[in-house]
Amino acid sequence: MNQKDVYRNIALYKYFVLFNEPLFRGVIIITSLQALAHMELSDIFLMESLVMVLCLLFDIPAGALADLIGRKRTIVIGQILLIGSSIGFAVMASPLSAWISNIFWAVGISFQSGADKAFLQNTLSEGGIGEQYKDIEGRAVGARFLLFAFCSLAVGPLAEIDLRIPLLLSLPGSFVSFFAAWCFKEPARSGSYEIKKQLLLIKEGFVYSMKKAELRWIIGFCALLMAAGKLWFFTYNPYFETVGIDLKFYGFIFFLLNIIAWFSSRFVKRIEEFLGEERCMLFMILSTGVPILLMGLFPVWFAAYLVLIQNLVRGFITPFLGGFINKHIQSERLRATVLSVRSSSTNAVIVLALAGFGLMTGNLGLLSSLIVLGGTVLVLGGMSFRSYKKIAT
Repeated sequence: MNQKDVYRNIALYKYFVLFNEPLFRGVIIITSLQALAHMELSDIFLMESLVMVLCLLFDIPAGALADLIGRKRTIVIGQILLIGSSIGFAVMASPLSAWISNIFWAVGISFQSGADKAFLQNTLSEGGIGEQYKDIEGRAVGARFLLFAFCSLAVGPLAEIDLRIPLLLSLPGSFVSFFAAWCFKEPARSGSYEIKKQLLLIKEGFVYSMKKAELRWIIGFCALLMAAGKLWFFTYNPYFETVGIDLKFYGFIFFLLNIIAWFSSRFVKRIEEFLGEERCMLFMILSTGVPILLMGLFPVWFAAYLVLIQNLVRGFITPFLGGFINKHIQSERLRATVLSVRSSSTNAVIVLALAGFGLMTGNLGLLSSLIVLGGTVLVLGGMSFRSYKKIAT
């Protein structure tokens, strides 16, 4: 791969990331599942829990497959499945259609998980600019948050006309990401696909991840914060309803939270330089646990705006922890597999968390469940931070 291909890949990767997630759907996804697919909140948590099992089953094999047949191919396959998922959500009219759409999403995202980050890192490494990963990933994710923000402003008024309009408007972006991935230039890869090689890579990637204390720690830390963020996101719509926020204002709140996520992603490098790595870890724990706890304790309309604090973490976590884990992976051959180990470990925690949280909301209610979730993040986060300080020293 020559230098021209490297910079072409970087440009295409930014477009891929920019449109790779639905631009309008997230604002009203839970409300849509309840109104269009006729599902209860506890049923939604159960569905998400079981669907995440698929992510868990596919993540590591898909990562090993990417290491063997190429990152581009697995990313493209994943994007085709994600397009199918977006179509399914746009036309869903029953719990079954919601399940099918979610299954397509789970398998599609598993094919891309690890492969996209490994693709970028390998591209940069071949161009001799591997140290720029965090900055490039931060700018790409930040641009997506900024686009999300402005798209969100339109969701409330459009959803009041028809809930399906934002779901349909999420489709075009999926095709843009597909064409961007299709035009990728594949970095150097290990060799042709063989099932024995794939199984060996899975084993080697898992052993490699478990042997290194830094990788074990980051895998656990990612699982904690990303699982908490996933649960919290699914409570946004029900919490807004609980504290009396009208549907037309949902888009405005999501506009603000995406602006904040853009800021923390766009300036991730400067934030890390200002705070230092250790304080960044503490910042992510507190910015996740404390707002969740306060929202459960004080159910008033302005408490809903505490989600803005969590979105500092949402924008920051992907490029920051992505750079951290890539820094500690010395094996280019196993990179996508190790990243998939991290992803599958996170998905395993999310499966248990979604199932448990669904049962909890059914028995304790939303507010009490938020209190438990916030307290859990602070306790486990504190323990994780102590472990980090031992590793860092």
